[in-house]
Amino acid sequence: MHGSVSDNIFQDEIDAAGPSSAREAASQQQEQQLEQKTRENMAMVTDPDPRSRTRWQRRKVIQMVRSNGAVSKEDRIKATERQLLHKSHFMPTSVKKLVMLSRQIAGKPVDEAISQMQWSKKKMAAEVKYYLEEARDLAIAQRGMGLGKVNGEVLDKPRKIFTREGKWVEVTDPTRMYVAQSWVGRGPWRGKEIDYKGRGRMGVIQHPSTSFTVLLKEEKTRIREHEEREAKKAAKGPWVHLPNRRIHGQRPYYSW
Repeated sequence: MHGSVSDNIFQDEIDAAGPSSAREAASQQQEQQLEQKTRENMAMVTDPDPRSRTRWQRRKVIQMVRSNGAVSKEDRIKATERQLLHKSHFMPTSVKKLVMLSRQIAGKPVDEAISQMQWSKKKMAAEVKYYLEEARDLAIAQRGMGLGKVNGEVLDKPRKIFTREGKWVEVTDPTRMYVAQSWVGRGPWRGKEIDYKGRGRMGVIQHPSTSFTVLLKEEKTRIREHEEREAKKAAKGPWVHLPNRRIHGQRPYYSW
């Protein structure tokens, strides 16, 4: 196409154009493509619903004016602490069987919970182990949790905290993930089966399905909760056996 053929009637025009004009045409085409991506042309992508966005911004401004710029405790916790909620599909088991595994891993670090499910003799332990590993990977990839050793956020000295479960835990990595909550939910019935009984009677056996949900948090949350409990205990003051205060709710009749 770009060769020099003596009998080509367009050879003079091809030689006159040259490679420089082709480059200029390509650059002009690229500039046109870049010019086409304007705000008006990209409005459907960047702002698909402007009315809803405007209403949302107005609502947020009203909330800030009402609170006078103050940040609530819940918002401050959400901004400083990370968590991940992960729910499984419905598994062919009952709530009574799966809740035992859910209670077994509650409050434990993720790695320890996975080890517990790896060596458990329960049939659904393999499924729970799979969803725990999936939740751990999603927490690392999506939220950046559990990367304290990589980012250099390890504590200089190990710190002992008292958890809700009534155990003392030693924390060296404040970004270590643990199972804050784990619960199960009843799903739809998978099917029915006839339960044959004596004397010509029969019943119905319904096969259940159950889901498993886990909430992963970092050790920063347990450290904050431990500090709040200790501060509340210190501010409580000494206990008074018979405080001098008014008595309310006295009844003029017997309660029996």
